[in-house]
Amino acid sequence: MSLPQIERTVLLPALVIGLVCLLGGAGAAAAFESDTVGSFWGGLWWALCLMTTVGYVYGPPASTTATIVSAVLIVAGFLLLSLLSATLAALFIRNEERPVQRLTTDLEREILARLEEISQRVEALERRLPDGD
Repeated sequence: MSLPQIERTVLLPALVIGLVCLLGGAGAAAAFESDTVGSFWGGLWWALCLMTTVGYVYGPPASTTATIVSAVLIVAGFLLLSLLSATLAALFIRNEERPVQRLTTDLEREILARLEEISQRVEALERRLPDGD
């Protein structure tokens, strides 16, 4: 199963953006929520919980800046999870449709061949008929 070109071009930037949001959110949590988040690693856990839509680990943020960072992480996590699930769904659907598309193409070729054969037979019959006009 290989990823189609469009998924490959979207997947890497999405992963990079997700990683930047995660690390930036971890640093922001450690800086702005120092009362509840004691270290960068605690901030990383906090950001990961928000991005995976688990929720707050240490409770809601106390400052406005941390609330804004939290909102950005929640939205970014939701968008990244949506992108990932849509990419996987498209991949599975595409793989299931290939045999159906192949069958449809073969059937269309067979129908066109039969139509050509019928057309030739009709033309041959028309040549045998005397001109009625």
